[in-house]
Amino acid sequence: MRIRSRAPESEELIDMSPLLDVLFILIIFFLLTTTFREEEIDHEINLPVDTRNQSTTNSANALIKINIRESGAYIYMGRQVTEEQIDLALQQEVIKRPEVKVLIRCDQEAKHLYLANVMSICRHQGVAKANIAVKTDRN
Repeated sequence: MRIRSRAPESEELIDMSPLLDVLFILIIFFLLTTTFREEEIDHEINLPVDTRNQSTTNSANALIKINIRESGAYIYMGRQVTEEQIDLALQQEVIKRPEVKVLIRCDQEAKHLYLANVMSICRHQGVAKANIAVKTDRN
């Protein structure tokens, strides 16, 4: 009678390929479903340069960004709006969060009138702090 020799049970190998497949599927799933917070930056705006290198960083949780293009177009929340719409939006934001801050990103070639209008709206609506963005070495 022939006796087969068996390998001890401790030497059995586990097939890792199904585990790796599941791992890669999970990684792909999480990468596709993750939403990345995008900062509202209008790349058509050419900011003036700050010669004093002061920082213009603010807390992002209570910050509203208003972009003014060279043509005078106002961009708020990624869409073009009018001064009246900015006025209404700021009024609602100040009611919700009185400590709200506004960052105005104005093209250096835009007329001063457009920037002055937004600053006036901010002051009229009681915005606690309105800053004008400039380009620094760190931007």
